Amino acid sequence: MGSKGKVILVAGVGPGLGSAVVSLLAATGATVVGLARSRSSLDPLQKHAQSRGWSFRAATADLRVQAEVNTVVDEVMAEFGRLDGVSVNVGHWISGDTLLHRTTEEEWSSGLHDNLDAVHRVGRAVLPPLIKQGRGSVVLVSAAERVRRLGSPSYCAAKGGIIDLTQKLAADYRPFGVRFNAVLPGNMEHELETLDPPETGVAVPLRDNAGVDAWQVARAIQYFLLEEGAWITGAILTVDGGQSTGGAEPPV
Repeated sequence: MGSKGKVILVAGVGPGLGSAVVSLLAATGATVVGLARSRSSLDPLQKHAQSRGWSFRAATADLRVQAEVNTVVDEVMAEFGRLDGVSVNVGHWISGDTLLHRTTEEEWSSGLHDNLDAVHRVGRAVLPPLIKQGRGSVVLVSAAERVRRLGSPSYCAAKGGIIDLTQKLAADYRPFGVRFNAVLPGNMEHELETLDPPETGVAVPLRDNAGVDAWQVARAIQYFLLEEGAWITGAILTVDGGQSTGGAEPPV
């Protein structure tokens, strides 16, 4: 992968997918800025990156506050003079009733704000420098269709909205050389056993009851961020081990 020399912002770093994206990119030579609201997930990454000689910068900001997001992006541009890619890994499952008429105001508001609003705020901050550069890649994270439909109405609306938004943004920013793609994980595991990326080429059983490995989702994000995906924009990629196909599982 052509990560070497790239500057990538990973917005929304938690103990699962966000950390996997950071580690995968940093391990292959990128300078990665990890953005989270608190240091709880950033500190282990910082320590591990130092032990491995990775180029990693930890940044804290509340993605609900535009000024804080702007400050982080301004600091990235001031320090590195460029921004090659952005991965927005923000959002979480919304518990509650799956029927709309029993969805509370709080559940509806939380589903939309927590899963969708950060795309707007991060986009407002990163798009001006990307447009000025005339290039860049932004990857958004939605959810596989089965996951969306099993969720609350607000979760489904927000994650479904990201899909349409990705394709609109891909069209709107194509003249500026900025690409937008989305990755749709299945039922994903949210804790990493290690911060070292696993070796590729290992067979993975395509079983419906197996949680989607965060590393597999991170590799899809990495592909869209780097030159390997340079001719792709507006793509919607499901990463769920084939569950969405409805195909039979492998024999035991």
